[in-house]
Amino acid sequence: MNVLVLQMFLISAEVSGNITEAVRNHTGKEPERMNRLRKIFKNMKYRHKLTIFLVVTSLVPMTVLAWYSHSRLSTMVRSSELEDMQSIMEQTRESIDSQTAVYASLLNYLTYSPDIEEIIKEKNIDNYTAYEKYTEIADPLLSVPKSYHDAINRIQLFADSIQVEHEYTLVPLDKMKEEWWSEGLKDDVRIQWKVDQDRKEVAAVRMIYNDQKLDAVLCISLDYNKIFQPLTNILTQENGGIVADKNGTVLYNKTGLTNLEFDKSEKMDSMIQKISQSCAYTKTKSEENDWVFYLYKSQDAISGSVRRLLLEEIPLIAACGLIILFLAMAFSRIFTRKIEELTKNMDRVNHGSREVTVNSDSGDEVGILVNSFRNMMDEINRLIDEVYVNKIALKEYELKALQAQINPHFLYNTLSMMNWMAIRSNQMEISKVTLALSTFYRTALSKGEDVVTVENCIQNMEAYLEIQLTMHDHNFSVDWDIDPTIKNEKMPKLLLQPVVENAIEHGLDEKEDGDKKIFLSFKGKGDDVEITVRDNGLGMEQEKAETLVTYQAKGYGLKNVNDRIRLLYGENYGIHIFSSPDEGTTVIMKFPKEGRENEE
Repeated sequence: MNVLVLQMFLISAEVSGNITEAVRNHTGKEPERMNRLRKIFKNMKYRHKLTIFLVVTSLVPMTVLAWYSHSRLSTMVRSSELEDMQSIMEQTRESIDSQTAVYASLLNYLTYSPDIEEIIKEKNIDNYTAYEKYTEIADPLLSVPKSYHDAINRIQLFADSIQVEHEYTLVPLDKMKEEWWSEGLKDDVRIQWKVDQDRKEVAAVRMIYNDQKLDAVLCISLDYNKIFQPLTNILTQENGGIVADKNGTVLYNKTGLTNLEFDKSEKMDSMIQKISQSCAYTKTKSEENDWVFYLYKSQDAISGSVRRLLLEEIPLIAACGLIILFLAMAFSRIFTRKIEELTKNMDRVNHGSREVTVNSDSGDEVGILVNSFRNMMDEINRLIDEVYVNKIALKEYELKALQAQINPHFLYNTLSMMNWMAIRSNQMEISKVTLALSTFYRTALSKGEDVVTVENCIQNMEAYLEIQLTMHDHNFSVDWDIDPTIKNEKMPKLLLQPVVENAIEHGLDEKEDGDKKIFLSFKGKGDDVEITVRDNGLGMEQEKAETLVTYQAKGYGLKNVNDRIRLLYGENYGIHIFSSPDEGTTVIMKFPKEGRENEE
C-alpha cells in the first residue's frame, strides 16, 4: 500500500508540475503540453484516478470547514483571553482592596479610640505627665499593630495637643507639613490615600476636626511593594500593570514588555494611548478608594495562543486527511484487489517464500493471470524439491560422515599415552594433570549425550578444578558440599564450567590478599536441584551483578547458561547472582528434578 501511495503522489506531483508549466507558458507549445497532460491522465491506472478524485473532492470542503472553524475558535480564544485578564484583574483588585480595607478599619479604630481622643483633647499637660501617658497608652496602641501587619512601616498621630515629639509615633501638628503626603490633602474627614513611587511608600491619612478646626491627623505609612504585591505576582514578560488615581496620576507601573516605555511624569491617558497600539487591556476600579487598576497584554502573546490553537488543530486536520486518503484507497482497492494479492504473492516469492495464497475462480483476465502464476509456482516447487532439496540432504550426509571420522577414543588414547610417559619419567604432577584432563574431556563429551547426571557434572568439575589448581600453584582452595541423593538426577552438560571459570578469573585472580576459596554445593530443594558456586573474591555492586545474565560475552558466558536453562525448563528456572564489593559473589543455579520434569 505504501508503494502505491508513493506512486500516486509522484504521479499527482508530475501532473501538477506539468499543469503549472502549461499555465505559465503562453506560447504555441501550449496545445502540445495539454495533449501530453491528457495522455498522462488517460494512461493512468483507474485506481489512481479514482483515488485522486476522492481525495480532492473530500479535501476541498474539509479545508473550507477547517478555515471557518479556525476563524470562529480564534475569535473565541481572543474573547477568552480578555475574560481571563478581567477575572485575574478583579481577583487582584479584591486582594489589594482587602488589604487597604484592613488598614482603613485600623485607622477608623484608632480615630475613635478613647485613648487617642484623650491625648488629642488634653492640651495643657506637663511634660512628665505627658511622657508617662504617651508611654503607657499611646506607644502600645500605635506600635503593636506593626507586629501583626508586616506591611505597616509606622503609625503616627499629629496633634495640636502634642508639644514635644515622642519617638516617631506622636508628633506636633505643625510638623505635619514636613511629611511628603501632606501636599494636596483635602479638608475631608474621610480617609485619603497617598502613594509615592520613588519613596516606595503608601500613606493612609485621616484628618480629625474639632468645631471645623483641624485638631489632629492620623497617618499609617505602608510598604509600597507589599501593598501592590498581588499585582506584581501576576505580571510576566508578556503583560504589564498600572494603578492610577481618579486624576490620572500613575501610582504603580510595571511592565515586562520591552517595546513599551513610559515617562515618569506621563499621565494615564497618554499611557493608555500607547498601550492600545500594541496591546489589549482591561481595567477595574477599587471599591475602597479612588484607584483604577489596568492590566494589559501584548497582541503577540494573544496571537501566540491562537497559534498554539492552530498547532493543536493541525494534527486533527492531518488525521482527517489521512482518513480521507485511507478511505479513498480502500474504496479504489476493491476494483484491483486480486491484482494486489497477486503482487504480494510475487513479492513474497522474490524474498524466498514458495507458498501461493492467491486464488481466483473467475474466467476473466485477472483469473487467468492468477491461475497461470499458481501453475508456474507448482512447477518451480517440484523442480526445487527434485534438485535442491536432494543436494542439501547429500551435503548433510557428507557432514555426518566427516564428523564420524573424529573419534574421541583417539584423544583418550593420546592422553593415556602421555600419562604413561609421565609416570615412566617420574613426573607425577604431569601425570596428575593428564589424568584430570582425560577425565574432563571424557565427562564433557559424555559419548555425545546432551544430558548427563549430576555425578558426571561433579566429576567434570573435579577434573577441571584439579587443572586450575595446578595452573594457579594451588593458591586457592575448594570446598564441596554434595547431597548424595541427587547424584543420579539429570542435567544439561557444560552448565557449571562457565560459572566456575568466571569465579576464578574475575573473582579470585583479581584478589591480591587473603585466602582464596571456592565453595560448590549440590543440594536437593524439594522438586528442584540447586547448585551454588560461591567465591570470596573482590565481588561487585549488586546492580552490576544482575547485568551479567543479560550481557552477551564473547564466549559461552553466564547469559548463555541462563538462556539455555530457561529454554529447557521455563522462566521459573535459571541462575541468580548475588554479590557485594570485597565480600565475593554467589551464583545459584536451579533446575527441576527428572521426575518433576516428566510430570510437567
